Order: sequence, then C-alpha cells, then structure tokens
Amino acid sequence: MKPTFHRLIFWGHLVIGLVAGLVILSMAATGLIISYEAQLLDWANRDLRVIPGTAHLDVETLLAKVHETKPDLQPSGITWKADPAMPVTLTMGKEGIFFANPYTGQLLGEGHRAWRDFFHAATEWHRFLIGTGLSKDTGKAVTGAGSLLFSLLLISGIYLWWPRHWRWSSLRAIILLNPQLRGRARNWNWHNVFGFWSALPLLLIILTGLIMSYGWANNLLFTLTGTQPPPPRERPAGGPGSPSGGGKREGNGSPAPAPSLSGLSPLLAQARQQIPGWTTLSLRMPLKPGDPFPLMLDRGGRGQVHLRTMLNLDVAQGKVLPSPDDIQQQNLGRRLRMYARFLHTGELFGFVGQTVAALATICTILLVWTGFALAWRRFTKS
Repeated sequence: MKPTFHRLIFWGHLVIGLVAGLVILSMAATGLIISYEAQLLDWANRDLRVIPGTAHLDVETLLAKVHETKPDLQPSGITWKADPAMPVTLTMGKEGIFFANPYTGQLLGEGHRAWRDFFHAATEWHRFLIGTGLSKDTGKAVTGAGSLLFSLLLISGIYLWWPRHWRWSSLRAIILLNPQLRGRARNWNWHNVFGFWSALPLLLIILTGLIMSYGWANNLLFTLTGTQPPPPRERPAGGPGSPSGGGKREGNGSPAPAPSLSGLSPLLAQARQQIPGWTTLSLRMPLKPGDPFPLMLDRGGRGQVHLRTMLNLDVAQGKVLPSPDDIQQQNLGRRLRMYARFLHTGELFGFVGQTVAALATICTILLVWTGFALAWRRFTKS
C-alpha cells in the first residue's frame, strides 16, 4: 500500500504542477517585481528631495501655497516624513499624488509617474491577471485557485521530500546544492533543495494569500480566534461620484467642499509630541465636514502595522482622541487579518522580511522551472 500511495501523491503533485505551474510562475514573477516597491519609488523620486529648512509650514499655510500653483488641488490625504529632506506627499485618490516642499509650499510635481504606473500594473497582474483579457473577477478566481493548488503542491512536496532514512548521506542530497550534477540529477537536486529552504516562508505566503483571495478563508481566521467575521464590504457604484473615484463628491455630483483646517495645526503638533519616534505621519481628510481628521503615526516601515498608532484629531473639541481603527482597539481576528496583509509581502518584519519573501519568490520560479524540466524528461524519456 505504501508504494501505491506514494505513487498517487507523486502523480498528483506532478499533474497539479503542470496545471497550475504557469499561474504560480506568473504570481511569483510579479510578486518579485513588487517586492521592493516602496524603496524603489523613493529611489526613483530622489530628485524631489529638498533642502531642509528651519521648520515645516503649518498645514493651512502649506495648502494655501500649493493652491497658488494648482487651485483645483483638493488632497484626500497628506503625508509627512521624519526625514527633513523628504517632500510632503499630497494624495489625490485615483488621480494620483503630488509632492510639495514642506518648508516653502512649492509644488514639485507628480514625481516619476511611470514608475508608479509600472508597479500598479504589476500588482494588478499579480492579483487579478489584468492585461490578459480576463475580467477582474475571473482573474481573481484564477489566482485564488492558483494559491489553493500551490498549497497542495507544498504539502505533497513535503511528503515526497521526506527522507525514508534520516542519515546525513541521504539528507545532504536534498538540502544542499551539488554543483557537479547535470541534467535530470541537477534538476532533481535543485527542486528538493529550493523547496526545502523556502517551505516555511512559502507556507506563510500561501496561507495569507488564501485569506485575501477567499471569503471562507478570511472568515475561518476570525472563527478560529473566536471573533465575529466582519460583514462583506458593499461595492460602491462606479463612476466619478462614487467613493472610489478620484475625488470626494456631493450627492448632486459637484465637488464636496474642502474641510476647514482651522485649529488643525496645534493638534498635529500635539500628536507628534504624543508619539515620539514616528517616521511617517499621514493625515486623511474627513468624509463629512465636522468629522475628526484620521491620523496615522508610523514608527516603522510601510507594513509594520504593529508599530502604527491611529488617532482622531477633533478640531471642534480641540482634542487628540484615540481612534477605533487603532490596532490595539481591534479584536484578535481583526489584528491577525491586518498582520496577514503584510505577512504576505514580508513587510511585517521590515526589510529583512521583504528580502525573505523575495528570495521565496525566486525559489518558486526555480521550483516551477525544475518541475517542468523534470516532467519533460519523464514524458519524453530524455
């Protein structure tokens, strides 16, 4: 029975690899491309760095200076960096972003938009296979199925890799590269070695990918933590008047009035003092006039959500208030869901985590290549 079961697992592994290999290869290649997106965008926009001044302009003066150059600019968010040479970022929803000098208010333009468009296209391909002619829903179903089949490949691969005898002579052949091998023996060696060393990070990448791809996997995460899954988000109707459009709109389709910034600067200064050591400070405009301004103070990298503090700046009361969106206010299921998003990219652990995830995607590419090569040699007897 054991040889028969082993053959069943082997042929299942081979067939699944042939069926899902190209989708897995596509997701691995695009995942590798966007691994260092944040760092590469900062590098591409390095010419926008400014000469540090004595102090940043307050937010009202900053936007007043910007409006002198671009009167129609109504940002939905403003981001400052602790690095004194970094420009301030003005987010315009789907219309893109603009940069400004935080000391003079001079508008510095949109930066290298081609780089942002490139990474956006790679992300859309990674998630939805946009560019292949498939609809977004169909593409998401295909990539989700690819992740699910990849999990079966990983499990069956571990079973096939597992040595019958735990002796160094047999173990060495499946955990260490042998540069002297050629042809089928080399492909077999590489397939085992790269699969072994990437198994754990790939397991985390696959599981978090499933959570983001399937509602049942997302709900299972909450169920296992004893918390209630959140209700599904309602998709806004398309068009420029929807919340997903390029700017905020009133019910009649006209632009929503810009919120009053009077009294906001003292609250921003108070928040900076309240959370020392921040590296990024992101302010969002309220959805309705009179609502508090959501503020995120980040003490780590982009995906280190455990180092974020969310606050609400209530201008009407003149107070800095805790935000219900802060990770410390969330239940365990919600916190794990937030971690899963950036565990998938490795950003939860900063640059080291990004690098481990990038290396795992390289291993995936090699696994697909060696898997196809081994299958070719098996079917052609070469």
